[in-house]
Amino acid sequence: MTSFMPYRQIKWLVASLFALFLAVPAFADSDFLKPSEAFQFKVDDTKKQIHWVIADGYYLYESRVKVSSVEDKAISIPFHFLTHSEEKDDPNFGLVNVFHDRMAIAIDANDPTLGDLKVTYQGCAAAGLCYPPQTKIVSFNLNADMAGESDQLIVPTQSKSNDHSLSVTPKGSSEGEEGQLVKLLLDGDRFWVLITFFVLGLGLTFTPCVLPMIPILAGIIAGQAGNITAKKGFFLSLSYVLGMSFSYSMAGVLVGIFGAQLNLQALFQAPGVLISFSVLFVLLSLSMFGFYELQLPMFLRDRLDKLSQKSVGGPYLGVGIMGAISALIVSPCVSAPLAGALIYISTTGDAVLGGSVLFVMSLGMGVPLLLVGLGGGKYLPKAGMWMMQVKVAFGVILLGVAVALLSRIVPDAVSIYMWALLCIVYAIHLSPFQAGNNGWEKTRQGFALILLIYGTALLTSGLAGKPSLDKPLGYFSSLSNTRGSEEIIPLFNRMKEVVLVENAMLQAKETEKVVVLDMYADWCTACLEMEKDVFSNRDLRRYSNRISFLQLDLTDNTPDQQAFLTKHGVFGPPTLLFFSSNGDLINVRQGEMNLAQFNSVLQSTLANL
Repeated sequence: MTSFMPYRQIKWLVASLFALFLAVPAFADSDFLKPSEAFQFKVDDTKKQIHWVIADGYYLYESRVKVSSVEDKAISIPFHFLTHSEEKDDPNFGLVNVFHDRMAIAIDANDPTLGDLKVTYQGCAAAGLCYPPQTKIVSFNLNADMAGESDQLIVPTQSKSNDHSLSVTPKGSSEGEEGQLVKLLLDGDRFWVLITFFVLGLGLTFTPCVLPMIPILAGIIAGQAGNITAKKGFFLSLSYVLGMSFSYSMAGVLVGIFGAQLNLQALFQAPGVLISFSVLFVLLSLSMFGFYELQLPMFLRDRLDKLSQKSVGGPYLGVGIMGAISALIVSPCVSAPLAGALIYISTTGDAVLGGSVLFVMSLGMGVPLLLVGLGGGKYLPKAGMWMMQVKVAFGVILLGVAVALLSRIVPDAVSIYMWALLCIVYAIHLSPFQAGNNGWEKTRQGFALILLIYGTALLTSGLAGKPSLDKPLGYFSSLSNTRGSEEIIPLFNRMKEVVLVENAMLQAKETEKVVVLDMYADWCTACLEMEKDVFSNRDLRRYSNRISFLQLDLTDNTPDQQAFLTKHGVFGPPTLLFFSSNGDLINVRQGEMNLAQFNSVLQSTLANL
């Protein structure tokens, strides 16, 4: 009887053969492209766009793209991405966003006197080579009549014949660095943006200062002649809410328009403006904590109040007008977070988006008012101290926005201390050690304890010199690794100055030693992997009597370092240069290597001398 190979073994055999088939061309072609070939750089002056064609097997880091003024390096030029990035799980840097195939950005500044711009970007090869940061100088004719024309993306497409043609596609999404809220506003999925602001409106409603709207609406319903059915009460409430929403949406449209005309995106990057906005958010938060009331001047509120009273008891149109007017005189605790939202909308320069999100947010605020029309208020939750807690929570959120803005211009340690202080103080306010009597109280206590622990962890990470928001206790592993490697002398002698490296090579030549020169950088993932998994091996020290191990640190990417790379035809780290005892370059190995490969190269190098 014929025996057949088990199905599981067949699967493993096929998978192994397929992996071997894929590995053959990878080993056969170990050459890396030049940076200009791996990331083809193109500029479209009429659309104020910069785009890159990325070769197969290469990628660009989203966080490494920077645009600044050539004349004043301190001026950061705002831009947004026109292409979607992908998440990459980096073993050293965690989750990072990278671009494959293509990347494009649009410059947001419209100042015709801006001058030349310096564009910096950085990428890597999937095979293990990281290129140094690349810099290009570009010029744009930033005339005012071209504003808004960057909504279409000029996408370079790469054909097999290397003939690059341009095709026009609508802008898919925009991602900036203006904080999580602006990133949400610029997301391509507008549906979830609107849902989020609707929920935000619900949260703003559950504050004590919104309650004055309820008796106003109740007075409108009571002023109607005859019996008020649930249906009629609902439509009266809906008219009132739609009028209120109209006022909010117009505010969003106007702020969006003026924000675009004033080019607040560029101003928003200046330290002075960031500090001013931070102070503004702090002042707004103080109004949420009850230190003062933020409202319109008395003479304006009196005139608006008299005008609004003329519509009481009127038909649906009159009720809608009253809702629009009442939205301007309602409550300070709604005005504070609303002001914060308006500031963020102004940075987008999108009037339609600004009007839409505030319209939907006001609809969320109007849900309790609709319940008033349906049931005379019997569906509303009863007022209590919990509503004051919601008000305080919005104040803390505004303080968080201020901290997020200041974090761009202060050292990481200072930023961590501010976040830690905010978390700890708010946790203490929530009484983390006061036992709860019911489900909500226990939830409050649990949240307060978690916030207190997290704030304390942030504080310790700053004190340990390893500030981190996402991994505040990550310094423990660093400390343990440091303790375990204190007695280990590094294999390579690391230097940043090219002249020091050249002097060390001359000394090795005088002692007739082979030189192994490693190209290293802190931003090189493969370099960090080789440091941890390859160069830390103690067995490699047996070569030290015949080999001088030198390392050039390219983290700063200075002009001297760039000239050294060009001289030896090196694109970036990790790269190993092998020099004979006479000082001649005999071998170059680019890309990541494991311990066995590195050991084999060392043996063959010594054997061939």
